Amino acid sequence: MAELADLAGPDGPRVISLVGPAGVGTSRLAREFLQRWRPTGGGAPPRTADGPCADSRATDLRWLLRTVSGTELSDQHVLVRRGVVLLDDADRYRDAVVTLVRSLLPVCPQLRFVIAGREPLHLYGEQVYPVGPLPVGTGDEADPDALAAVPAIELFVDRARGVRPDYRPTPDDYRTLAEICRLLDGLPLAIELAAARMTLFRPKALLRRLGDGLDVLEPQPTEVSAPQRSLRSALGASLDRLGAAEADLLDAVSVCSGGFDLAAVEALTGTDPASAERTMETLTARSLVQVATHRPDGEPRFRMLHTTRRYAADRLRRSDQADRVSDRHAAYYVDLARALAPDLSGPRQGAALATLADEHDNLRHACRHLADTGRAPAVLSLILDVSRYVVASGRVAVTHGWLGRQLAGVDPTSADVSGWLMYGGLCACLRQDRRARTLLTEVATRCRRTGDERREALALGLLGQVALMRRQYDEAARRWAQSRACGASRGMAGMLVADGMATLELLRGELPAAARLCDRHAAATTGDTLVGAVLAVRAGAVAGAAGDPAGARSRTRDGLRLLHQLHHRPGVAFALESLVVLAARGRDPRECTLAARLLGAAETIRSTAGSAYPSCPPGMLDQALVRLRDVVGEPAFRRERQVGRHASLADAVGLALGEAELPAPPAPRPAPPDTPLTARELQVARLVAAGRTNRQVAVDLDISEWTAINHLRHVMRKLDCRSRVGVAQWILNAELPLSREH
Repeated sequence: MAELADLAGPDGPRVISLVGPAGVGTSRLAREFLQRWRPTGGGAPPRTADGPCADSRATDLRWLLRTVSGTELSDQHVLVRRGVVLLDDADRYRDAVVTLVRSLLPVCPQLRFVIAGREPLHLYGEQVYPVGPLPVGTGDEADPDALAAVPAIELFVDRARGVRPDYRPTPDDYRTLAEICRLLDGLPLAIELAAARMTLFRPKALLRRLGDGLDVLEPQPTEVSAPQRSLRSALGASLDRLGAAEADLLDAVSVCSGGFDLAAVEALTGTDPASAERTMETLTARSLVQVATHRPDGEPRFRMLHTTRRYAADRLRRSDQADRVSDRHAAYYVDLARALAPDLSGPRQGAALATLADEHDNLRHACRHLADTGRAPAVLSLILDVSRYVVASGRVAVTHGWLGRQLAGVDPTSADVSGWLMYGGLCACLRQDRRARTLLTEVATRCRRTGDERREALALGLLGQVALMRRQYDEAARRWAQSRACGASRGMAGMLVADGMATLELLRGELPAAARLCDRHAAATTGDTLVGAVLAVRAGAVAGAAGDPAGARSRTRDGLRLLHQLHHRPGVAFALESLVVLAARGRDPRECTLAARLLGAAETIRSTAGSAYPSCPPGMLDQALVRLRDVVGEPAFRRERQVGRHASLADAVGLALGEAELPAPPAPRPAPPDTPLTARELQVARLVAAGRTNRQVAVDLDISEWTAINHLRHVMRKLDCRSRVGVAQWILNAELPLSREH
């Protein structure tokens, strides 16, 4: 509201168009603005008793508006107050509104217009003000206090209490409400309609029904017009004003998940580039599609609100084009994966991995459609083409399950060896050692019989890694020697051999030989960023063991930086673990404290990535943990490790690269002798006063979230406080230290 007040200042535009998707609340915002309007255009004052039609000449002005426009606009669509004319639902009377505004602007210099609709009028001097959905918070936020302050959730709770005055969300409810609001895109109308169903359902049941479609958002019978109270009607009104080509294109792109680009639009609709661009401009202008982001080359990437996409998908499903559009979607993304496959092992692998990350939901949708229609070979081809992306993005377990289902019942001795090779590699990543050894041995034998040396070398290299993780060092060396005999010196097979042999030499104490292996293979595979990054981290470990901590830290950080740029989650975990080992070897207290936090972050990343490779040599990380506990002490080690487990990947990398500082713990101060709180309750009160959420308090004190909540309840009861603000005020009045740590 303040932004609109500033925009409508004395020198501001005379035509302001509030534009947004169906259900976003442009009409409500426009009416609220008109209610608060004052001619000076300053900040919005409190509401006054006079209503939108307080002008004495409002009736005459309405008559003039209707005469000029040639349309019988109702009082519901035309509101006047203090020289400002609000034209609501302008899309329905677009031609009349354009005629009206063009006619009155030159002859009524004191008149201003506020237009509420789905698209701009494209008038000279018009100022477009986009109205977006309410913020819905981040997907990883789990603290009930933080979720309660999210605007979309606040609106839901407020409207739910309108139909259930006794409703008080539980912490589990807040997490469900966050999912509901994200599913509804933060659209106020959708949130209000969903909250109205709280008379019958509870949040979890409501969330399940929302996943089935928009029918749950149909309102009870009311005298209010349908477009204002039904999301389906509002969306239908927007789509009914589209031309046939525009409507068909919108329905076609609704099959895309997670966004799409112009190339996908052309493939799905069969239109030429110029027509696709013009139609997408129209859909974007009408708030049915949004430009989500731009690629590095400047090309746009689009997205649809979930509610709009669901409505368009329902229309597509009822048409006779659904199967053909789904087939085109799957074919396009199979071709895209095939085109990007060579770049995943070359100098353009960063861009290729980023593209596949953007298209992950579409790739998954294509796999599902191909599997449902009985095209297992196409599913297998798609998975094989994105194999490097699967490991880098941490989707090993999911892909392992998909691939296993496609290979179920297939004889390994007769099927294509590529699928079994990848499946065996995924088993090795998941530490399913027995299954991995059986499959990879069979693959290596078949490749030897057919003369497929490249795949044989890769299978043998993976067998060597399995043996290394099982600490069967002689077996690992034998497998790598066999892999090298197949002529593998480049690519993934070459990296497995070089990295594995370097690790083996490191464990044996043959550090010069280990360093030579890393450097020689890195030089032979220039252009493959992933290979260079993994070998840089391994070379850092070798340098650290050789007594060169500065060089070791530098090389490890270089590798970490590259792995983070590639979004290679297992590689990032490997680099963080290597830095932990280096810090433990140096035994510096501050470095060891930082290492404990990095260890927790690496554990979380490793568990979500699902891949055991690349990793530190067996036993080396265990020895580092013993040193860390000895240097920083068990309580501090546990606390920092727990904090690291909840850190984001970007924060952990920034801390490891020295781009963020580890805060020094404050000196503890004794509590006043007359405090009614126990020592633990005082710790909780101090952290609450410092602005920590319940989840953060639990992490800082190494307790469960529910225990932290119970401590806070006891604190509030003893201090006779009704809110966290009261606890903070008591801390300040008692002159207790505000601390971020305990």
